[in-house]
Amino acid sequence: MNAIENKRFDLVICGGSFAGLALARTLTALAPGAFSIAIVEQRSLTDSPNLEADARTVALTASVKAMLEVIGIWQSLAPNSQPILRIELTDSALDAPIRPSLLGFDASEAPDGQPTANIVGNAELLRALLSVLKDKPDLTFIAPDSVESFTVTAGAVEISLRSAATLQAKLLIAADGQNSALRRMAGIQTAVWPSNKVGIVATVEIERPHQGVARQHFLPAGPFAILPMTGNRVSIVWTEDKKEAGRILESGRETLLEELSRRMGPELGTLSLLSDAKAYPLTMTLAREFVRPRLALLGDAAHALHWIAGQGLNHGLKDVAALSETLIDAFRLGLDIGSIGVLKRYERWRRFDSATSAFAAAAINTLFSNDSMALRMIRSSGLRTVDRVGRLKTFFMKEAAGLTGEVPKLLKGQTV
Repeated sequence: MNAIENKRFDLVICGGSFAGLALARTLTALAPGAFSIAIVEQRSLTDSPNLEADARTVALTASVKAMLEVIGIWQSLAPNSQPILRIELTDSALDAPIRPSLLGFDASEAPDGQPTANIVGNAELLRALLSVLKDKPDLTFIAPDSVESFTVTAGAVEISLRSAATLQAKLLIAADGQNSALRRMAGIQTAVWPSNKVGIVATVEIERPHQGVARQHFLPAGPFAILPMTGNRVSIVWTEDKKEAGRILESGRETLLEELSRRMGPELGTLSLLSDAKAYPLTMTLAREFVRPRLALLGDAAHALHWIAGQGLNHGLKDVAALSETLIDAFRLGLDIGSIGVLKRYERWRRFDSATSAFAAAAINTLFSNDSMALRMIRSSGLRTVDRVGRLKTFFMKEAAGLTGEVPKLLKGQTV
């Protein structure tokens, strides 16, 4: 933690995880000296963090990879990343002896011939972000600490911390997660999709090479994703009913491996667990507003959604790209970065995309998470149609790469 020598900042970021750190990195890398920034984080952040074991991975889209290249993060992630060379989707009953691929995407079919995504460990991404932010002159870490309250005035936001320190800023960023305290303090309402599902995550060693293929099985309980990692490893992202997940996880490793084998099928051979399996709740939330005067919501504080194949972190980094471009443009034009007029540009940019993604995820889960034979026939017919129609397939590949809609410059690999 840096000593608080100056209590006046341009930005105070509440939350020292992926979105908050990525925003700080982007602004300091692309507009050095333009913004004084403080990051307030309730955990202890050190130069060599002893991160809690985290088996989760993220399939970073091609557009997010391009952004990370521009801000100097991808270089350290590349050696331990696994490109997805093919995506296969199936829709079968749990005990079906054969699960034919109904829809496949090859990297060679992408518009630029590049993989649509790369698998990276969450802990590795967090370490990379912390590493590049070390000893930045315009960046102050305040940790462990948290925001107790804030008051917005005409020209600033006054921020009171749990430690009794008081900060002043032009803009306060709420990057404090799905249960954001700052969002609640601001009185911003959320739309909530309750769920009795959890996501089980584990890292598994496999006997046969995965060949860079990501498999997504749509099973009655929900999607079951097998994501290739470096070496003979895969990351499992397994949607399951909460009660059934509890039974499986409490029954021990042998039962867990049996259930994994049942869902994965024989293609990858014998399985071995390389991590503990952990279950994470899958309730979705979407903030009704992303901005208020001198306040902007970022990442899960704005939208924590039940993504197919775990795309939530990608959407949080898309927030970072849009907000960074908005703030840097405002700075160069001499505008007040905390004014509602400036911040509304960011909200227009990101809320529509987040809302449509939320509704699409809810619709897909409703359509696929059941065992209806009639619906399975309709789904299979639809997937086969997409597989055969070139334009549809190209659209879905661009969507998977994060390149549809109005895309910020960073996501195109361009500097701001």
